[in-house]
Amino acid sequence: MITILPGQGERLSRFRGQYGEEAELLVMRGPDGELGCVGVRLSHSVLEIVALEAASSEDGERRFAADSLLRAAASLAANRGAYRLSCALSGWEPFLFAEGFRQEGEKFVLPTESIVKICKD
Repeated sequence: MITILPGQGERLSRFRGQYGEEAELLVMRGPDGELGCVGVRLSHSVLEIVALEAASSEDGERRFAADSLLRAAASLAANRGAYRLSCALSGWEPFLFAEGFRQEGEKFVLPTESIVKICKD
């Protein structure tokens, strides 16, 4: 079974020390250990992706992990009222374009609703 859960303990403390107390860390684990993580922080209704790691060296598995982590981050964004995702991480450009992000200056952006269906009451 694969899970994506909030980071905890010393790892979360180190992450928040680097990115601020409002930052969140989501960690993906499988039966054999950690598969990746995504670090985010909310700023002015935009969820900024500040860290993205996928442990596998195989392209298919790496893409699966990154896609799953991106969807978890988008779900978190929707729950926090963020209307878009933003990412300026170097090396992830081809993945971000494939996911539908568009470039705005130095950042890549995507409306949250492009990934997460937002239900209205």
